[in-house]
Amino acid sequence: MTQVARPPESAPWGGRQEIARLAFPIFYGEVVGVVTPLIILAIMGRVDEEALYLRSLYMPLAFLFIAMQMGLDISNQVAAALSRGRRRPQDVLPTAASMAVVGVALWGVVALAVIAGAPWIASLLEVPPGSTADFVSFVRWICCANVLWLPVSLCASSLRGYGHARSAAGAVLLGAGVEIATAAVLGFGTGLGMYALPIAMAAGGVAALSYAVLALARTDVWRARETLSWRPEALTHLAAVGGPITMSFLVIAVSNFGLMWVVAPFGPDVVSGFSVAVALETLILVPSTAIGSATAITMNRLRGADRPDLVLPVMKAGMGLAWLTYSVLALAVWLPRAPLASLMAGAPDVAAQTELFLGIVGLTYGCMGITVTIIVTIEQIGGGFLALLLNIPYFLGSVVVGAVLARVVGVQGFYWTLAVLNAAGVSVVLLLAHRFVRRRFPEGER
Repeated sequence: MTQVARPPESAPWGGRQEIARLAFPIFYGEVVGVVTPLIILAIMGRVDEEALYLRSLYMPLAFLFIAMQMGLDISNQVAAALSRGRRRPQDVLPTAASMAVVGVALWGVVALAVIAGAPWIASLLEVPPGSTADFVSFVRWICCANVLWLPVSLCASSLRGYGHARSAAGAVLLGAGVEIATAAVLGFGTGLGMYALPIAMAAGGVAALSYAVLALARTDVWRARETLSWRPEALTHLAAVGGPITMSFLVIAVSNFGLMWVVAPFGPDVVSGFSVAVALETLILVPSTAIGSATAITMNRLRGADRPDLVLPVMKAGMGLAWLTYSVLALAVWLPRAPLASLMAGAPDVAAQTELFLGIVGLTYGCMGITVTIIVTIEQIGGGFLALLLNIPYFLGSVVVGAVLARVVGVQGFYWTLAVLNAAGVSVVLLLAHRFVRRRFPEGER
């Protein structure tokens, strides 16, 4: 079981080391989360073209469940980190159980609404009549399988928040491995087609939950647990942290539709090239979310330990680590953009569009990575509504201004809009986040 060092007491470099120790297992856990759907899509595409089509149509609904899951996950992670700082391991599982009650209620309402409304959703998405019955059945089964990942998320976030980030990542890694293997075996070996996916998702959820529970059983969180009675602070965390995070994810989901709407008139090569670039961007931003989460966990422990004087230095240490990381990553994407585009896109026309995007936007990933790190951090220390307010103008500007310039000067106008917003946004976000932390922790100025 990973033992996490005590919070840094003075030197910013000490804070950076603490953050790095937490960030690395969070990073590879999130990489697995990003890569797994891509592998599943590749498997489905080879098993059955209709399976790939129906899985793609399900993606907007998947964002809905992801938004709820992240709200619960981060809320529970914050609560566990505060318990670590207060040296109260006995509070971790009762708080997680209380959040599970709320989560099951919300998840159940949304899942039942999707199950009941599946035929209407099929009509809205213009699913061909011959595929409607399969789509409705697929959506209903996948909603049921999704429920198993709620307890996985709460167990993993309890482990992460209390300092066992490697065990949390291990649960995600095992669940993803089982899901991929089951989808491949059932998809190719049984003729189940798309129905292999909900079975695979359920199998992965059971494996991940089993691992997470065993990992928890080896910690003082389990040994010191109190009765799993209702904890009112669960609602406080969900309202202050989970609500804004869920809304931010919904904003991002809606904006993704908007961005695709901007590039759609420019033809399939541009759409495909942009999609490849977005997939690459998702991978590039994984370290930023890992560093942001690790920084927030450390800051929340200090809050729980009543050490506000160390909160601001730790935040600065996290931003320094993000700056070092993205100084390298931005150059690593921008300099070899031509061979990188060819490797990812394959078709020359599509690769040319991906290269065009990376040539304009790629270097600003350095700014974007730091911005995302800051937003993730402040989301998890009580600044969720500030993070939401910072997200809205960025995505709104990307779609509205980008659409106008794209119609006037071509798709390059859209790409330059993204580049300018990335470069300008980091200064604004950094300034507002710094002011937020100083106001929230005035004792840190002493």
